Amino acid sequence: MKLKNLFICKNTEASIEFIEGFKPDIVVNATGSVPLLPNIPGLKENLEAGNVSTIFDLVDHVDSYPEDLSGKKVVVIGGGNVGLDVVEFFVPRKADVTIVEQKSHFGENLDFITKTGSIEFMNKNKVNQYPNASLLEVKDHSFIVRHDYKDLELDFDYGFVCLGMQSATPSLQELYNHFIYEGVEVLNIGDSAQTRRIIEGVKEGRDILVSKCQDFLSDFLFCLHLLHAFL
Repeated sequence: MKLKNLFICKNTEASIEFIEGFKPDIVVNATGSVPLLPNIPGLKENLEAGNVSTIFDLVDHVDSYPEDLSGKKVVVIGGGNVGLDVVEFFVPRKADVTIVEQKSHFGENLDFITKTGSIEFMNKNKVNQYPNASLLEVKDHSFIVRHDYKDLELDFDYGFVCLGMQSATPSLQELYNHFIYEGVEVLNIGDSAQTRRIIEGVKEGRDILVSKCQDFLSDFLFCLHLLHAFL
């Protein structure tokens, strides 16, 4: 069902001028997050060259990966929820999968059931696991990692870097600076406020809607009360 009061604009930069055209009372910034890329030798260069990938690359090209990757090596740097998602994508494709995590355990910030299920999945499918390992260098087809005081070179056909996410707020300050003088409320929600689970960002969006509807209803009832008093 199409809503007459809902406008969806794709492939459009949300510039100040563009937003002004809607004459907003509230502007909600929900620009999400981007991969966290530490200053590790070779990382940015090989990302730009397409030799290694992030979760966004996987999502953008998810249909391009063969169903059968037997004999292919996949190495995932980062054992959080994103890294585990990448592992679970490639294991059914029969790839030789390796995961590397700097901390002593996998699945940081996952609930107990999900974390336990992910570890059981990796153990059952013989995923090569390197906890307490740090990434030292990125090459075009291998990662250099330090594990148990030894430097290892992990070759890959598909290499993924999943070292966490950071908030992306490219225009937030500009929005604040501009609309503060027009009495327009600017709200920042979701991963652009703090990186976390999708459900929490969705809840924030819903809470805004509920709160503003309640404010509108209160104002409407107040006006009715005044009208009744004068009558």
